[in-house]
Amino acid sequence: MASSRLERIGTIFTRVEGLITRSAMKADDRPLWFDIYKRFPPLTEPKFAKPLPEVKPIRPILYEEDVVRAKFHSAGQGYGAINMLSPTGETPIKKLVKQYEKLKSEGVPETELVEKASAAVDTQYAQRQQEAAQQKTIVKNPDSVTAQVLAEADLKIFSMRNELVYCRK
Repeated sequence: MASSRLERIGTIFTRVEGLITRSAMKADDRPLWFDIYKRFPPLTEPKFAKPLPEVKPIRPILYEEDVVRAKFHSAGQGYGAINMLSPTGETPIKKLVKQYEKLKSEGVPETELVEKASAAVDTQYAQRQQEAAQQKTIVKNPDSVTAQVLAEADLKIFSMRNELVYCRK
């Protein structure tokens, strides 16, 4: 088969199918992909004679925010996983970019922008977490034992990059 041109005549699927129907290959020896390909054929048959698609160069798309995001991530300030189902619709990195632009318009030096924006977002996040924790600790029955223990505990919340640490004073 060194000088064979069978690959130009049919596809691998049609050749394997021909081998099986003419008993040149046992049905038990068929390749793993054969049944899947038979059940879910491609929309366009992969043939050798098919003309190649026109190759268009991909335009580089770079937005101003991408540069800011790169600065945050290179400084280790970027946040990892986010909740895509969040009702606010604002990711931590979006908040960082907004804070960065706000500080830049206020005239903060370029060298301090990333650190200050990150610190501002962290404090906002910690405040929101404290408010949420305080709302959760409001008890329906203030005379209960749980309410008394929580009142005595005096918990304080610290934020370390999306990780909450509860500490006693």
